[in-house]
Amino acid sequence: MRLQRRAVAARVFLFATAVVTAVVLSSCTAEEPTATSSGGSATATATAATPKAGATPTPTPTIEAVLVVSSVDVDGKNVSSSGYVQGLVENGGTCVFTYARAGATVTAQREAVADRMTTSCGLVQSPIDQFVRGSWSVTLSYEHDGTTYTSVPATVEVP
Repeated sequence: MRLQRRAVAARVFLFATAVVTAVVLSSCTAEEPTATSSGGSATATATAATPKAGATPTPTPTIEAVLVVSSVDVDGKNVSSSGYVQGLVENGGTCVFTYARAGATVTAQREAVADRMTTSCGLVQSPIDQFVRGSWSVTLSYEHDGTTYTSVPATVEVP
């Protein structure tokens, strides 16, 4: 009798899981990125795509530059930053890390490398003597097909 109850409970659980999954997936829509420009840079925004009759919509990934980390190294000799580009897998582009503070700018560049699901910008290190003490804003930028994608700025404290 216990085995029958467990079997029934397992079937009910699987059915409920399938219903919840179907409801969640039914709210998904295909998206198509569009670029908006302002002052030479652009950000990607998504709009709902209208599928053609009989066609299965294929979602287009949104391209986004992502700054992972930016900090002063433990030994105090460099400011290190890393990041990647989501929604794009390609080799040979240029990742540009830009540090800005009170009119001063420091840039570090690195060739992008395709990895399994993103475009990796790896790690860049800029000598600490290029910076003055204080808070610096840092962004990662990447250009693809004439559009520049820039990450959300982060702050790095230089002692």
